[in-house]
Amino acid sequence: MKALHRIAGSVFFAAVVSAASPARAEPAPRATAAVERERTLQVLPGASREINHAHSASRDTGAMGWALTPYSVLSAGADVAILKWKLEPVSLRFGFFGLLELESDRPYEGGSGDFIPRENSAFWRAHGGYSIAASFERWAQRELGERGAFEVCLSLRHESEHFTGSTSGDEPKYGDRPLIGNFFMLDAAVRLPLGDFDLELRLQNKLWVGERAYSVGPGGDAILRWRFSDWMVPFSAMFAEYMFGRRVIWDDGRDVQVPDNYLIRNLTGLAFPGAMGEIQIFSALEIGHGKSFNVYREEVRWGGGIRLAFY
Repeated sequence: MKALHRIAGSVFFAAVVSAASPARAEPAPRATAAVERERTLQVLPGASREINHAHSASRDTGAMGWALTPYSVLSAGADVAILKWKLEPVSLRFGFFGLLELESDRPYEGGSGDFIPRENSAFWRAHGGYSIAASFERWAQRELGERGAFEVCLSLRHESEHFTGSTSGDEPKYGDRPLIGNFFMLDAAVRLPLGDFDLELRLQNKLWVGERAYSVGPGGDAILRWRFSDWMVPFSAMFAEYMFGRRVIWDDGRDVQVPDNYLIRNLTGLAFPGAMGEIQIFSALEIGHGKSFNVYREEVRWGGGIRLAFY
């Protein structure tokens, strides 16, 4: 009888173990749902666009850097996606952009105090906003190739210009300079794989809100990047923009027609990609107007610099 009990107990124990084993092998419904949500929603996935705007030669890129062109410019910024929502036809990125730029009010003349903006750092501007970018990942990879990309982006931004001093009082300064203010920016970009090269093209247009100094500002990028190696990418980036001035009545009653503003800028150099971003060392050629309160300076400027763009 005892032997029979032992046999029955062993059979019962084996049945329980065999029945429990498949249950452990299959993932729980909650775990499967969590994995699916993780695939659909990503927090801080990287840059605010799939086609990274930090590759642009625009002065309005969210990066940390220094340039001498021959005005010394020191900048700190970021352009990151807060959330990526991956849907069937598109992926949506919700981004934040911020830039603070300090610039000299005169060209560099060889003094140690002017090499990095300090003694002559009269001008500075703050630029920030939000964006939503839609990337058609599946279509682009199918039609353009594995590295291909196509996306559209809508941004709402504000830019304000300042200088170290007062625009009123006994010695008012720069009271006639146009201010940027609030604007919408719509852009569409494509990345075309060309063997070991990537060609990135972007068209954009700014539309100002309210009675500002400018009405519209079309522009565009053409960027060629050579995938030379995993750690070094030679590149050449061209940016052009034309902002149409409008008639403005200043606070003191003056009726002014703000002149048009244009800029053509080329950056050519080497990029060193890393795990969190890339360092760019470049030569810079600028034709046209300056930024901030250098806006009325129309000239040819040449120099170089370095910047760090986070993904």
